[in-house]
Amino acid sequence: MGFTPKALIGKILLINNVAPLGGKIIGKAASPEAAWWLCWRYGLQPHPIKENGVVDLLDSGGGTKCWAVQCEYTDYPYDRAAFENRRRDSLAELDNGLPAWPVAEENGIAFSTFKARLKRGWSGERAATESTRDIEHDPNDEWEVEALKNGLSVRAYRARVRAGCPESIAATMGLSWRNW
Repeated sequence: MGFTPKALIGKILLINNVAPLGGKIIGKAASPEAAWWLCWRYGLQPHPIKENGVVDLLDSGGGTKCWAVQCEYTDYPYDRAAFENRRRDSLAELDNGLPAWPVAEENGIAFSTFKARLKRGWSGERAATESTRDIEHDPNDEWEVEALKNGLSVRAYRARVRAGCPESIAATMGLSWRNW
């Protein structure tokens, strides 16, 4: 399809409401592709965008316009995942008015991290685009190397050592490391 929310960041665009044809407004979009994508994300099963007239910009009265998308359904949720996406999309917006969660998801940011950032007062734009910190692996630490061989992350290994677990146990124990 070719639409990516990252491409819209920082550009001034006219943002209009989005609704499935004959349904209620579900969000906002700046382009026909974004409107189609939003309906697809909410599980409304829009008709293929390649067909002519699937997405139209209609005057909804009072000088406001609305993207009308031809979809299989006119209401949501039809599945739990679509409902969760709608709830997550309403948490924060980017500077251009679009939902921030899809951008965070594309950037590989976990929902719990995204939500915690918002609780700390971060803007939707920053919470969705700022990358997470990576912990560098120390190849000279023999127990850290052993932990990696055992499928343990560097972050988990170091957290165990900080909690008071001996390095040899922290690197080799499974989930029951606190019982050493």
